[in-house]
Amino acid sequence: MLALALVPSIARAEPGESDSVSGASSAEIVEMGAVHRLDDLRFGAFPSPASAERMTIDPDGTVSATGALNTTMNSFSSPDGRGPARFRIQGTNNRMFIPFIPNRLTITNGSSTMLIDRLDDNVFPIGRFDADGRFIYQVGGRLNVSANQAPGHYRGEFTLTVLFL
Repeated sequence: MLALALVPSIARAEPGESDSVSGASSAEIVEMGAVHRLDDLRFGAFPSPASAERMTIDPDGTVSATGALNTTMNSFSSPDGRGPARFRIQGTNNRMFIPFIPNRLTITNGSSTMLIDRLDDNVFPIGRFDADGRFIYQVGGRLNVSANQAPGHYRGEFTLTVLFL
């Protein structure tokens, strides 16, 4: 009995009384994300070096090279020139996204290959769309050219995957 006296009594509504509260509901429809390729990653034309050399294109378009590639790369031109890969990513304004690219890829010319490694971009680690829902995403990398690399046009592809947040 004493235990029942120590437990506070539960307030009970009198018959005929009621109480209510309003709830809220919301939804947001976001623009579907889209990715458009604008430019490929382009290392341009150059002569085959006598020793292994490297050429790097940074995401901002800066180009550097080692050894013979450094001294001859400006003597040769190609229709597409040199530069980073560029993509236009579209989504809902001011929202964020995470891009994913491989670390490396192989480009080929028949049976001859060259490795592009150290792929790098202009987003770390999360990008944000501008007020118009756009972002220009740029990718650079380092081309590894073997000594006496076989002449020809080398090509390869990589996949950009974008997670829209």
